[in-house]
Amino acid sequence: MQAMFLFVALAVVAGFVGIGIGVAEGSTAIILGSLALSGVATYFGIQLRRRILSDRQS
Repeated sequence: MQAMFLFVALAVVAGFVGIGIGVAEGSTAIILGSLALSGVATYFGIQLRRRILSDRQS
């Protein structure tokens, strides 16, 4: 589980770094790709957290 959290956190950080690079380069494609990466990683992080919380309550 800790590895999953680490991967999700790294993906979110990579997405934000990519947004910064996209802004610096003026590339809309990099910005949109980075936003998508951050969004998907955030979604999976939320689902992982919900699964852990539901397992603890059971």
